Amino acid sequence: MASSSLGFVYGLGCTHHGRMDRMMANGRGRYRATSLTTRMAVPRVPYKAPGSQSYEFIDIFNRLYRDRILFVSQDIDDEFANQMIAILLFLDQEDATAPVTMYFNTPGGFTNAGMAVYDCMMAMKYPIVTLNLGLAASMGAFLCGAGTKGQRMALPNSRFLIQAPGLPDLTRGVASEVALEVYEVLRQRDRIIEGFHRMTGRPIEQLRKDFNRDLYLTAYEAREYGLIDSILQPKVRGPSRQFTAGLGTPSV
Repeated sequence: MASSSLGFVYGLGCTHHGRMDRMMANGRGRYRATSLTTRMAVPRVPYKAPGSQSYEFIDIFNRLYRDRILFVSQDIDDEFANQMIAILLFLDQEDATAPVTMYFNTPGGFTNAGMAVYDCMMAMKYPIVTLNLGLAASMGAFLCGAGTKGQRMALPNSRFLIQAPGLPDLTRGVASEVALEVYEVLRQRDRIIEGFHRMTGRPIEQLRKDFNRDLYLTAYEAREYGLIDSILQPKVRGPSRQFTAGLGTPSV
């Protein structure tokens, strides 16, 4: 790929130290990461392109997508969604049968942006493996549950947050315009509920009740809910004799 494309998925890895702040309902899920410190530099790793005689350093998230791995680690806004869609389309052109893995640790995002990614995921021919690493909130939970059935997973200490979309920030205007905004949000909510119905098999009426307020799920509860299929249990390994970090030789 051309060097100019190396920044193509930079947004997939633009994480920052932050905290979770409750927002006014704004149609993007009501949590967002609020920056407390300057943005961290994205780690760079060596990569040898096919046919190349030498290695080059590229950011780690670009390296991951070349192995058909997408790391969803920030708010899902329009720009981020466009990057994800472009990668999914590229991977479909590259190999329409090899699976793609999507890792999630995200506070959510805009409903419209998330639904665009969802529609693209549904259109892809290859299987999509999803894994919640920490928090999959709002549209993150929706997309994590949209993976190929039987291949949706979570780590034991991960959490899910299911919530209804809300009105955009600072919604104002005459009553008829506000009513139109409310109608559109309710229509978006119904589309999301229908999506969860297909993912989980739960009755529509039960999902409507669940959407009345925020619903937190542990990994085990999410499995019972039908949002994921399995929980990955980390393998417990004994101490290594090769790497003791200068703390002495292990006794076992």
